[in-house]
Amino acid sequence: MAIKTIYIARHGYRSNWLPKGPYPPPPTGVDSDVPLAEHGINQAKELAHYILSIDNQPEMIFSSPFYRCIQTTDPIASYLEQPIYLDRGIGEWYKPDRPVIPEPAPFEVLDSLFPNKISPDWKDTIVPSNKGEDEDQIFVRCKKFWPMFIQNIETEFPNIETILIVTHAATKIALGMSLLRLQSCRESIDEDGTIIRSGSCSLDKYELLQAKNNEDEDEDPESIPFDQRVWSMTMNGNTEFLTNGEEMNWNFQNKFEAGSDADIRARKLAAEQAGKNLSSGLIEAENEENETIYVSVDIPSHNYREKTEIIRSENLQFSGLETEQPLFKIGDKIYQGDWRKLVGTELAFPNASLTKKNIDEENISLSPINQVKHDKTKKNSNREEEEEDNDEEQETDETDGEEEDDDEEEEVKQEAPSEKIYRITDRIILNEVKPM
Repeated sequence: MAIKTIYIARHGYRSNWLPKGPYPPPPTGVDSDVPLAEHGINQAKELAHYILSIDNQPEMIFSSPFYRCIQTTDPIASYLEQPIYLDRGIGEWYKPDRPVIPEPAPFEVLDSLFPNKISPDWKDTIVPSNKGEDEDQIFVRCKKFWPMFIQNIETEFPNIETILIVTHAATKIALGMSLLRLQSCRESIDEDGTIIRSGSCSLDKYELLQAKNNEDEDEDPESIPFDQRVWSMTMNGNTEFLTNGEEMNWNFQNKFEAGSDADIRARKLAAEQAGKNLSSGLIEAENEENETIYVSVDIPSHNYREKTEIIRSENLQFSGLETEQPLFKIGDKIYQGDWRKLVGTELAFPNASLTKKNIDEENISLSPINQVKHDKTKKNSNREEEEEDNDEEQETDETDGEEEDDDEEEEVKQEAPSEKIYRITDRIILNEVKPM
């Protein structure tokens, strides 16, 4: 077998990112090897719950040997009942001009801090330079790392197909860019300038699609050289499972090391200048503008007699909607999309489901009009029963009741919110891609 799915996550929120101290010392005694803040520990648990909820779960877990990464990996390994494998090849990026280039604590120290969690049955794929690295050097490190790393797994653990790597922001980006066969850490991954997101505890996903220039679809991927395998990024910096969403995003356009004291000072200064509120105790992520769009999705059908539709319970993921050929994953199938203009008219009613629900007076939807008519019928029925007792009183009651009903209907019309209706102008035709 071959590795077909790779998850890459960044560690959680660090303790030295908090606006105010006191800051705990490094548990390992290694310079800058800081632990997670309580918020980061909660993020790690949320990441673990998310990974536990997906179908294609990691079968092996690899972590940078720095404390914050092992701490992030710990709940994931516990939930999946797997050991943690350490590899310095996915360790932190330190610039050459740094006063001290930290090296991770030895296995014995880490094993005492995380008893019965770390496996000794793995050797470092690559050891970063103890003199630090510039941007080109960390990219080269990750580019060299991949073929040796994958070969080691496929040789020592031939039944493994899905793995998880927990690392640092810069390394996460460099690993992804080199896996996609791009040329540097600063490149965009598509024509629209999209870059790899790397917020704290964010998750990327890469899937093996095919081999470059490979005409034999039945050929075992393991027999194909790593540099001929083609990977697709199907998840970019996912933080949907985190309570606070994306925080502390970093990329190589930032001139400071990710999470360093200089980085934190720069973020605080920018936040103060922008008038952001830091009283929550966390440095907030930058606000982004979002736009709601609706498109029609056509799923391929192998039988024209059968209706094709997306099952509501299926997990739907997509990547590159801004490109000409976005990728979709529905359940366990991968599709490549092609944009087309929609012929005819198709409308989207986002709040249509509310019309069949009865909502209290404080949250009126489209249904109260029908409810008023129902009440009116009920009132008229009651009045017919009273008719035998007093005709004059019935006439007066009917008149007053109708006036009240008219006022009630008018009030509902005024309070009922107007519903937005979207006209769909574009469609995506999906073509199934056969993964290796």
